[in-house]
Amino acid sequence: METLRRIFKEERGSAVLLALGFMIFLLAMGGIAIDVAYQMTATGELQRSMEAAALAGAGKLGFNDTVFPGVRATAIQYGVLNPYHNAFGNLINLDPNPSNAPNGNIVLGVWDGGSFTPSLDGTVVNAVRCQWATNVQTSFLRVLGFQTLPVSAQAIAIANPPANPPPLGCMFPIGLSSCFFGGNTSLGCGATVTFISSSDQSAVGANTSAWVSMLPTCGTSGGGACANNVNTPSTSAAIDAAASGQCQTSTLQAGTSEVESTNGMSAAVYNNHLIPKFIEKYNEPKSFVVKTANDEVSYQGHGWEVYVPVIQTPGGCPPGAINGALQVVGFTRFVITQVRNNNGECAVANHWDPNQWDSKCFTTKNGTATSLEPGDTGSRGIYGYYDCTYYPSAPIPTPVPRTALATRLRLVKTY
Repeated sequence: METLRRIFKEERGSAVLLALGFMIFLLAMGGIAIDVAYQMTATGELQRSMEAAALAGAGKLGFNDTVFPGVRATAIQYGVLNPYHNAFGNLINLDPNPSNAPNGNIVLGVWDGGSFTPSLDGTVVNAVRCQWATNVQTSFLRVLGFQTLPVSAQAIAIANPPANPPPLGCMFPIGLSSCFFGGNTSLGCGATVTFISSSDQSAVGANTSAWVSMLPTCGTSGGGACANNVNTPSTSAAIDAAASGQCQTSTLQAGTSEVESTNGMSAAVYNNHLIPKFIEKYNEPKSFVVKTANDEVSYQGHGWEVYVPVIQTPGGCPPGAINGALQVVGFTRFVITQVRNNNGECAVANHWDPNQWDSKCFTTKNGTATSLEPGDTGSRGIYGYYDCTYYPSAPIPTPVPRTALATRLRLVKTY
């Protein structure tokens, strides 16, 4: 008994025991901190991998579902190229998820500015979501029985139409009706544009476009100067500028700008500016190709390449008369292929087959008609084809008619 009392009263060595206990505690906490820090680092690296994969996939989106396999393959490729450190062979091998299950690694869908909805409708899909979950191995936490720690990441990237006109393309003072893009799709890409009447029931056919201003209407959020009307001097000046390559500055923006429009068939604009400038551009040694959303050629040959705003026309489709201040919902490439004056006269001999102009011009005036239908003799018209191409400008954040795609992709959510 005396021996035990002596042992418990002895204080020598107690500091060593306390120090050893504290060191063990510090090592445990340090080990936990190291493993948790690695978990956070791996999560950050995985997040960047998902962002790279989503952006790469969105860059392959087009206007129909034929591009979907390429979208998924590209996202997989960039996932592999961007692993997290010390993965111990556990590379980021995203599953292609061709069925587009919502919980899959690669999900295609529609981003509407606030939420993501999975979809396989190629005419409306504008976003790619990539997501990945895995476990990272621990070091010190193994002592406590934790062999791994979970990590996960998600990212959504969009490829929407551009918010602004192409920076190097000349804008032309014609607005194209959004009717022919089928809502927020690109179903109309490669279709023929006609500007021949202010009525959808006239003898010369339905109208699909109108003269517009190159500047926003006063009171809209497009910024810049105001243009409250479209008249012969302003339209003529815009045509001359586009032909010379000294493009007029346009501050139009998709979704925010409104422009004045009118169906007026001004003889002075046609005779003194449009027709002579079109003939000059058509006779240049340049050939253009316009394709549909399915990558099929709808026109190949000479013409005048310009860019035009797409405007939201009221009422049904076809739009009929197009007048007043209308919202700009996008931009598109437009190749003018023929200009028809009154008395059945076409500006050039363009016999691309099929076309809508030869039968409305006399054989002696660059057409194929020996007689004209009622109404054709006194009417004028502009014909051409538009397509959906890629512009090097930032995309609009919400779905609008898919008149083009922006090459500057955008992450909209990374969770």
